[in-house]
Parts: sequence; C-alpha cells; structure tokens
Amino acid sequence: MEAEFLLREDPRITHRTLYYDLLSAVAQGASTPSKIGAMLEKQRSAVAAPLDVLESTGYLRKEQDLLKGRSPVITVADPVIRFNQLITLPMVDLIEHGRAQVAWQDSKPTFHSKILGPHFEETAREWTRAFAFDETPVRVGAVGSAEIADPAARTKHEIDVLALAPGERPQSSHAQVVLLGEAKATQQPRGMKDVERLERLRDLLEDQGHHSRDAVLALYSLHGFYPDLVQAAGRRQDLLLIDIDALYGDGQVRGG
Repeated sequence: MEAEFLLREDPRITHRTLYYDLLSAVAQGASTPSKIGAMLEKQRSAVAAPLDVLESTGYLRKEQDLLKGRSPVITVADPVIRFNQLITLPMVDLIEHGRAQVAWQDSKPTFHSKILGPHFEETAREWTRAFAFDETPVRVGAVGSAEIADPAARTKHEIDVLALAPGERPQSSHAQVVLLGEAKATQQPRGMKDVERLERLRDLLEDQGHHSRDAVLALYSLHGFYPDLVQAAGRRQDLLLIDIDALYGDGQVRGG
C-alpha cells in the first residue's frame, strides 16, 4: 500500500503500525489529538509526538482557523493517501477477488465527501493565494478557512475560502475580510442559493465585528453554474465565479 511504502522511507518512523493507524484515524475524520487518541483508544499524550512527526514530514497538515484562535484542524495532506486509507484498504477483499467495479460503486459517496470535496476546497484556497491577485480585482492577504457561529439559527457555518486584506493579522477580532468563498465539487451546478448563503455569512461577519461589508463573494465549482447565476455575475461587482477551467488556467473568471 502507498502509505506503507512511504512510511518506510523515514528513519524516525520505527513503529509503523502506530503511524499507519494515525493516518487512518485522521482520514476517517478525527481532527484533533484528543479525537485521534480516542479513536485509537490511546491517551492524547501518546499520540501527540507521532502526530508532530507526521506533520513535519508532510503526511499531515494543520489548518488554523483564519478568524479564531481555536485549535487547528488536522487533516491528511495527500489525497492519494486519503484514498488509500478510506477506499483501497476497506475494499481490498473485493478488489483482490476481481470485484473492483463493485468496490468503486460502494465507495463513491466516501470518495466525493471525504476525498474529492476536501481536495477541491484546498485547491480553491491555493488558487486564491497564488492567482487571485492577477486574475481578479481582489487584493488578498492571508487565505484560509474559518468557522462562524450563527446564534439566531443555533448553528455554525464553515467558510471554505476566506481571504483577509493584505497586511491584516489572522485571528484579529476586527479583521478586514476581502473575499468569502464556497467551493463545491458536487455534481450539480451552483446557483443563486449559494450566493444567498455567502451573503448571509458576510452579514454575520459584519455583525460580529469584522469588516466584511465590501467583501467579494466567490463560488468555485467543479461542475459549472446555472445560467441565472452567470447572468447575475455579469451585473455584479461583488461576485466571482471560478470553474475548473479557470482554476487550471484554461478559462477566465466570470464576474467582478
């Protein structure tokens, strides 16, 4: 398996079973040392040092909320390793007995929700860091993700892509937000309901003390946009549509 071969390359990793189990736990959704330890029935202190090794070697990544100083979220950095831990290993018996097509059909929901979706979100953030300055009117500084509370609805919302103004300090209580984005790899094109959600998040950020009133809204879509949304982007200065062609340099950003 891919992860096994990779782990053998690092001389610091002598107890490969533990590290292998850590990768599996994180791939399955455990995102903090406490949750990872609980999944493996180990104390937090027993997994902290091995997690640091996996982070330093690039197997794991810690993603800090751009607005709040909460504990970072731990994720598996490489989607190939996520695929190995979440699909190849659980389905190995079917695959080895010539039933790869059945294994793939059964694994599609996991692939879309835990591998393709998160990877597309990270691709959107990387594109925003590297290319938004040249491809859009927005001047971005720090780029990441964030979680925002919605007291009225008694829930929390995930912001897939959030960009602060150049020079703005992350985790500031009154940050200037210049871009709010949602990245979707689902089969459906994106529509006006996605814009309405981002407008709601923009208002929530403003209500909670951030300077987001003039933030641009960005939709990143693997499967395009409905015509009414494309028309709206042509009329609005605060809306950007970025499809897969634009993300990979083969198309243009709509709107703005």
